[in-house]
Amino acid sequence: MVYYYPDYFYDFKCVGGKSCPDSCCHIWQITVDKNTYKKYKSVTGELGRRMADKIDKVTGKITPHGEEHRCEFLNEDNLCDIILELGEDYLCETCRTHPRHEEVYKNVRELSISITCPIACKALLMREEPARICRKVSSETDRFDIYFDEPLFNQLLYVRNNMLKLTKRRDMGIGGRMLFMLGMAHDVQMRMIERQKRKQKGFIHNIIPSYPEFTEQEKSEIKSIVDAYYNPSAYDKEYGYVIKSVVSRKLFINSDTVTIKKAMSDMIFALCTMEQLKPTWFSYLQSVLNVRTQMTDSEYLSNLKKFNKEITDIQLEQLLFYFVYLYCLSSVYDGQLFAKIKMAVVNTLIIRELWFMKWLEEGRHITIDEQVEIAHLFVREVENSDENMEQWDSLMQRNPRFSLELLVDILT
Repeated sequence: MVYYYPDYFYDFKCVGGKSCPDSCCHIWQITVDKNTYKKYKSVTGELGRRMADKIDKVTGKITPHGEEHRCEFLNEDNLCDIILELGEDYLCETCRTHPRHEEVYKNVRELSISITCPIACKALLMREEPARICRKVSSETDRFDIYFDEPLFNQLLYVRNNMLKLTKRRDMGIGGRMLFMLGMAHDVQMRMIERQKRKQKGFIHNIIPSYPEFTEQEKSEIKSIVDAYYNPSAYDKEYGYVIKSVVSRKLFINSDTVTIKKAMSDMIFALCTMEQLKPTWFSYLQSVLNVRTQMTDSEYLSNLKKFNKEITDIQLEQLLFYFVYLYCLSSVYDGQLFAKIKMAVVNTLIIRELWFMKWLEEGRHITIDEQVEIAHLFVREVENSDENMEQWDSLMQRNPRFSLELLVDILT
């Protein structure tokens, strides 16, 4: 088994209680795993009665309460009654591990720390040195679906590792790094589509899927794409569709009809069409959109230039690294690498845009705690809902407000 994890993974410590500016134990559905639920059946007294009443016997879901859907066992001091009475050994798997997350692939585990946690988010945004991915190997193996697409996974792992290197190219502006990542993902996606066409079709292959190997030519082309976008001086026109188009402005939107301000507002508005987890989330987004409508395009661009000089690319780099690491390999299941990288770029841009609006609101000033609050709430709303993640991914694939043309114009 191979384990991958960011170098800060084991540094995380939960503070809990009133020391934490938020709590993991509200807003999202907590489900008790079967093994832990068996232990809960033996608990007596008032806590045992609450467990019997508030934990669904079939699904293991804990009945939340209040406007923010607080966990039944989260007390007024934001401490867990289960830990206080029984100890941490009685926590369910979700509560014991969160915000640590494990993504499962065949003989590979990807470990991460979710920045839905404000403590983890603040540590990431205050980090100065580039993040790196660590790797350790164990002798264990796992029983996994034999129909796992290993040829695609191996190529994605190679591309992802090089994309993460690209996020840390501090000799380039963060916008340029995002642009080159989109170019790399776009061009690799084309090779994935060609390989997809060779899949065998028919009734039996819908039940027992087949995964053809990449041809030697496709592997060579993917390597050339990765090398070209990482090293612009080695750029070859054959693999430079996106960057070549930037130079010729073929992909630029008509700024007379769709401005950068409107394009970003449309992206923020799309969040309002998704499931709301925190009751104040939609009203916050609406207030942001209302302020934006009162600004002229020239006022917006003038203030944005000033704002961009006051924040560092390093914070955006850390966010971009986090999202690319988290999303990229998951495209092994749907083949949508380009959509996953668009999602990483869009998430980073939206967080920057929300910071910008807060900076304006506070008289051209924003604190690190305000940045953390905005970033972790955005990620929580998107990532703590399976429905939202599916919709967000679908929007990246199909909705014109997240088109490559718009992203290129914003980034340049």
